[in-house]
Amino acid sequence: MQDREAVLRGTFAAMLAMLASAAALLTPHQQLSAAKVIDPRTNALVSPLDGVSGRSLVVLLPQLGEFDSSELCEALVAVQEDLKKAELELRVIGIGDAGAAKRFGDFTGLPLDCLRVDPDASLHRALSLHAGPDWSVPDSVPDAVLSFLLSTLPGGAPPDEAQLRPVFNAWLNYIAMCAGLGAPGTLPEIIRGYLGDQSAPERLASDAVVKAGPVVIGPGVGPVKTGPISYELWWGDESGYQRPVELATVRLRNMVEVLTHWEKYVSNPLRIAQRGATYIFGADGETLHEYRSRGVLTYSETMPRPLTFLEPYIGQERSRNPLGLGDASPAAKRGRGWLKPAGRAMGLLGPIFKLENDLQANALGVDDAARAEAREEIERAIKSNGVVVYTYGLSPFSSEALALLDAAGTKYENVPLGPEWFLLGKRGSALRAELLAMTGQSSLPHVFIGGEHVGGLHTGTASGGFGEKTLAGAGGLASLQEAGQLDAMLEAAERRVQP
Repeated sequence: MQDREAVLRGTFAAMLAMLASAAALLTPHQQLSAAKVIDPRTNALVSPLDGVSGRSLVVLLPQLGEFDSSELCEALVAVQEDLKKAELELRVIGIGDAGAAKRFGDFTGLPLDCLRVDPDASLHRALSLHAGPDWSVPDSVPDAVLSFLLSTLPGGAPPDEAQLRPVFNAWLNYIAMCAGLGAPGTLPEIIRGYLGDQSAPERLASDAVVKAGPVVIGPGVGPVKTGPISYELWWGDESGYQRPVELATVRLRNMVEVLTHWEKYVSNPLRIAQRGATYIFGADGETLHEYRSRGVLTYSETMPRPLTFLEPYIGQERSRNPLGLGDASPAAKRGRGWLKPAGRAMGLLGPIFKLENDLQANALGVDDAARAEAREEIERAIKSNGVVVYTYGLSPFSSEALALLDAAGTKYENVPLGPEWFLLGKRGSALRAELLAMTGQSSLPHVFIGGEHVGGLHTGTASGGFGEKTLAGAGGLASLQEAGQLDAMLEAAERRVQP
C-alpha cells in the first residue's frame, strides 16, 4: 500500500514538473493571454489583455500599496496621451482587490479602464517573477515570537494561525530585499532618494506639500516644519535636478497614503514580497521589451529616468522627463546636491581650521620668509592668470570646482597644495596659511577670478575681496553659477589676461 502511494506521489510530482516545463515554454504574451484577472469596474474575471488589439505596454505591479507601484504609475499617468498617440495601449496589473484598485486609481490618477488586479499574484508567479531571496523562518522559532514580531508591522498578525508562518515568511523576504539581500540595486536606490541625483530631473512640484504626522514639507523642497520648529533646507533654492531628500519625500507621501489605508490596499499579505515586470508587445504578441524587477524600488533598468525604454515610441523629451519638472543641463548642475550643505558646514568650522592651520605651519617650520615667498607666488599666479584655483587632490569640493570650470569651458591655473589638509608639506602649508591671511577663508578650494577671490565651491567672502570675513554660503563658485553671474565673470577674466 505504501509503495502504491509513493508511486502515485511520484507520478503527481512528475505531472506537475511537466506542466511547469510546458508553462515555461510559453511566451510572456501567451501566458498573459491564458491568465485570468479581475476587472475592478465589474469584478468580473477577464483576460489581462482584454480589449487590447494592437501594440501594448503591459506593467505588472507588486502590491498596489507599494512604493514601486505609486512611483511608476505617477510617470505612466503623465504620458498617457503620448502612449495613445504612439498607438501603444497601456494595461497595468497589480496585486490587490477591486477596492484597492479604486483607491489606487484615485490616488495616482490611473484610470480603471487600464487597471486590472490579481489578488493572489497568480500571474506574477506563472511568469516566475522575483519574490525575494526565498527565505523561511526556522521551525524552531515559536509561533508566539512570530506573532509578536508581526504585531509590530502594518496589518499585524493574521487571525488564521495557519497563515502565521507564510505571512511572516513574506515579510521576511520583503525586509531582506529592503536591506539589499536578494535585491540588487535596492540599497543604491534608497541612498539615491536621500542624497539626490544630478542625472535625474526634479521629482516634487514647486507647490507640492507633503504631510506626515507633525512633519510638513513644502511647498517644494525648501521649508520644513516639525511641530513648532521650522527651517529651510540648504538646497531649497536649487532647481533643475533631483535634490537631496526630494525623492525620499515623494516616497514618504506614498508611504503615508498606504499606511493610513493599509487594509484597503493590502488584501493579501502573503504576496508582499512579490515583484513586478514591464513588457512591450507588438501587435502579433512579439516581446519588444522586457524588464523584470529584482528588488524593492527597482522597477526600471534606468531608475533616474525610469521611462527611457519608451523613447522609441514617445520621444526622448517625454520619456526622459515625463513629469515635465525642472531638468537643467549637466553643466548647470555642477556643485549642487549634498556638497552644498557640506561646503557650508566647512565654512562654519572656519575657526577650528584656522587654529589647525597655524599649528601645522609652525610644526612644519613655516617662518616669515616662507610665508613671504608663498604670498609672492600667489600674487604672481593671480596676476598672470584669469582664473586660479588652489586645491587638494583628494577633496570632492576641489574636484567639483574644477569640473564646474571645465563644464564652463574656461581656462584656469590649478595649483594643488597636496592630497589633503593633513598631508601638506612645508610649501603647501605656507601657501595655505597665506591664502587664509589674504582672504579670511580657511578651507579649500580657493578660487580667484579676474584677480578677485570669489571663495570656494560653496563658501565665499562677504564682499568677494581680500581680507573680508568668511561667511558660510555667502559666495562661492557654485553660487555665482546659480545666480547666472559666472559666465560674465569668466569672460571678463579671460579678456584681462589677453596680450
